[in-house]
Amino acid sequence: MSSEPNSIDVWEAFLDPQGEFSLPDFSAVTPASLIAAVRAATDFARSEVEAIIADEHDPTFVSTTVRFESATIPMTRISAVVSSVESNHLRPELTDAVAEVWDRLSAARTRIFLDVDLFHRIEQVPSTDLNPEDKRQQELTVEEFVRAGARLGEEEREHMSTIAAELTTLGTSFSRALQKDTRELAVHLDDEAQLAGLSEDQVAAAATRAAERDTDGYLLPLNNFTQQLVLESLESAATRKQVLDNSTSRGARGGEGDTRTQVADTTALRALQAKLLGYPSYSSFAIDNQTAGGPDAAADIVSSLIAPANAQLAEELAQVKDHYGLTDVAPEDVKHRLAQYRAEKFDIDADEVAKYFEFDTVLNEGVFRAATGLYGVTFAPREAVSAWHEDVRAFEVTDANERTLGLILLDPYSRDTKRGGAWMGELVTSSRLTGHLPVVTLSLNLAKPGEGRPTLLNPTELNTFFHEFGHVLHGLFANSTYPSTAGTAVPRDYVEFPSQLNEMWRFHPQVLPHYAKHVDTGEPMPESLVTALIDSEKFGQGFDTTEYLAAAMLDLSWHSLEAGEHITDVLSFESEVLAAAGFTDLVPPRYRTTYFGHIFASGYAAGYYSYLYSEVIAAWVSEWFEAQGGLNREAGDAFREAILAPGYSIDPMSAIERFFGTRPDVAPLLRRRGLAEPVEESAPAEEPAEDPAEVDAAEPKEHRNHAAVSQVLEANGIEPQIRLFTDATPTAASAAEKVGVEVGAIANSLIFSSAGEPVLIMTSGRHRVDTDFVAGLIGAGSLDRADKDLVRTATGQVIGGVAPCGHPQEIPTYVDVALKDYPVLWAAAGTPNSMMPLTYEQLLAITGGKEITVVEEGAEA
Repeated sequence: MSSEPNSIDVWEAFLDPQGEFSLPDFSAVTPASLIAAVRAATDFARSEVEAIIADEHDPTFVSTTVRFESATIPMTRISAVVSSVESNHLRPELTDAVAEVWDRLSAARTRIFLDVDLFHRIEQVPSTDLNPEDKRQQELTVEEFVRAGARLGEEEREHMSTIAAELTTLGTSFSRALQKDTRELAVHLDDEAQLAGLSEDQVAAAATRAAERDTDGYLLPLNNFTQQLVLESLESAATRKQVLDNSTSRGARGGEGDTRTQVADTTALRALQAKLLGYPSYSSFAIDNQTAGGPDAAADIVSSLIAPANAQLAEELAQVKDHYGLTDVAPEDVKHRLAQYRAEKFDIDADEVAKYFEFDTVLNEGVFRAATGLYGVTFAPREAVSAWHEDVRAFEVTDANERTLGLILLDPYSRDTKRGGAWMGELVTSSRLTGHLPVVTLSLNLAKPGEGRPTLLNPTELNTFFHEFGHVLHGLFANSTYPSTAGTAVPRDYVEFPSQLNEMWRFHPQVLPHYAKHVDTGEPMPESLVTALIDSEKFGQGFDTTEYLAAAMLDLSWHSLEAGEHITDVLSFESEVLAAAGFTDLVPPRYRTTYFGHIFASGYAAGYYSYLYSEVIAAWVSEWFEAQGGLNREAGDAFREAILAPGYSIDPMSAIERFFGTRPDVAPLLRRRGLAEPVEESAPAEEPAEDPAEVDAAEPKEHRNHAAVSQVLEANGIEPQIRLFTDATPTAASAAEKVGVEVGAIANSLIFSSAGEPVLIMTSGRHRVDTDFVAGLIGAGSLDRADKDLVRTATGQVIGGVAPCGHPQEIPTYVDVALKDYPVLWAAAGTPNSMMPLTYEQLLAITGGKEITVVEEGAEA
């Protein structure tokens, strides 16, 4: 077999080049061809690895590291093909073959990266005289082996291999189950009156979707996220409730579409994987090589916005209630009422607005025009290019020097064989090593209109279009030597930055007038409507930010579990996390755990915070572009060359600092979202208190739980020193930062259930309770995290603020001896925004607790 990755025999049949693009022949995609291709790719990689190991010469960068990079290219290619097929048009006959491809690729990758002989060979490559890009490639290659477990002992490597295989199977299983349940929970309606409020085109699309399934009436398919777009328009409260109920119940109804087992097993295995690699949790492992640097930094940026977002949400709901004379708003009505109020306040007719956003005009005169104005690239339809579905359109991209830059495959419409959401993919990655031009995909899920009808976008879909095209440009502009660092192959918490930046051109005065023209009359959008749309952007940001932060906090919490924790009551854990962080039940997370495909099937595990982290950069850079005059070719070309083109061949944040002369700060993000900047922390307790006249109206108030806790403290001769904060401290890390101590000095009050009875375990913030170990230690049959009802009944307090004492009844209590290491401990005082200092002896006194270790000796070594 040739050592040239582009000469594999099966490639000639399966990846039939279309023009100068190495584009797969999708008509040749069959179960047999997929399996043949993945076998060829993995066989090639294995033979190349064997050759690298057998080489008797001293290892060099070219003979070893570059050859290894080339060895994995065919596997990357088949992975991209299968990903495109699976996400865009997964025909039933391909399902089993696709699953087998992923299993084979995972097994091959694991075998390669745990090959000690190969790793030793690569590790010995001298790098002193390499140029900067080659030296970075060498360092990243070694790092990838280390993070895969190449330095572990033989037994641990075998364990890692088993875990990797199981995680691949679980990810595929989660995707299949979610796709099935999402399809089954599409809302079926018999009477058109139930669709009142939807536009004529939306009603027609619902009828078409029902007809496609050979059923009468109307069908409202579900999008990925919790809040469905139709909730804004539907006038029937009963229909809105059915839509939201169906959306939030995905993956949690039992049967083949239930994902709770996959969630429980995946998070437990990831925690074990992290432990084998020397990390306390999967989030610590996953974020270690990201821009944020660690889970505490990620949690901090999420936590810092919870209070401003909640305040903004409360203000938005107060305006709605006051305007409509409401005493409360049901969860299914929140999005509807906010949209209704926005439309009335800013005089916006949603149906009329959509008539100014016709898809093809937006594409050519908006999305394309902005890219041409900023970067000088042009776009032209490319005929005779076939893809995975007849709806896909191809566009050839040409650079300012008339050089062909790459190809875009655009798939705009929703279908039952397509997953929900919107995304960009790299079907062919550009690199100097392969000489390939980039082929990037852009997938949306727009409702396909009836014959002869235009495709109209609402403002949310418009924003998504510009967002995803930012990813497209990032992939097209790739200018790296090695495909593994090209284009969008950057850290997760950086990759969203170019896409979020591209959103700025959506309503920009240099772009919008060219595409915002009435579909029937061709008249430009009135200036008053443009102003109203822009002004209305910030209304509802409290809602949008809250649902996003809730999902991000869920992700970080699931991946903060330690080895040995296996949370089987998925929904109770979710409720506990959200309550502890201070989120309202009125606004469910953007993704509930059971349909959170980003983190359980799409590579964003412990990374959903990335959108917020990236947006900090995007908001800051958008203000920089405005200062350069907007669509400034000189600024665009410089930005492209310094920031977008290098991909991961240079450190992204170092590139940002070199180009802009500083690191971005959070202020532009808060302005972009219309949120108040976080208030500086109050002075330490020993300093003089503020003048009461100067205290903000939002100053925290005493709660009856504080009095109950104080009573117990005083009975034990302890002076109460309860401190109140304006916002909750949802994690041990945020609590530690709040009071200025090490995280281990936080005494967490955790309620467990043993045979239905409560057990209180006081554990150090640096520990997770090994429930199996502790159950055996205290003679309990089992220990499970208590649900919120048991917590409230047993303690009379709020989840996230449970104190060690002040409960209506005595609770058997056990105290982590690791807390003895700290002279002063901090524990919750009955509410999520309160804490109190105690000594270890005082903690034992007020709880009557027995001292135990909560982690088996040696388990955390």
